[in-house]
Amino acid sequence: MRSIRSFFLTLAGLTLVAIVALFTASIGIAIAGAVSVLLFGQWLSSLLAGHEREPVRAYARTHRTQDGRPVRVWNDGKGTIIDM
Repeated sequence: MRSIRSFFLTLAGLTLVAIVALFTASIGIAIAGAVSVLLFGQWLSSLLAGHEREPVRAYARTHRTQDGRPVRVWNDGKGTIIDM
């Protein structure tokens, strides 16, 4: 009786481990599929956008303060950097 009970307990434990392993693998496959779809969408949108964006050229101008000190201002269209 003891060997039959231990056999069924072992079988139940192995079954539980197999179910958990399958569940974990299915979650991993689902996450990999979602990431693949998102990467494909990103690639497709960049392909449909046409060409790559050209780098933005920043230009610098030198201004003078009331004290006569030079102040350099860089502007790349996205933000301004002021060097005092």
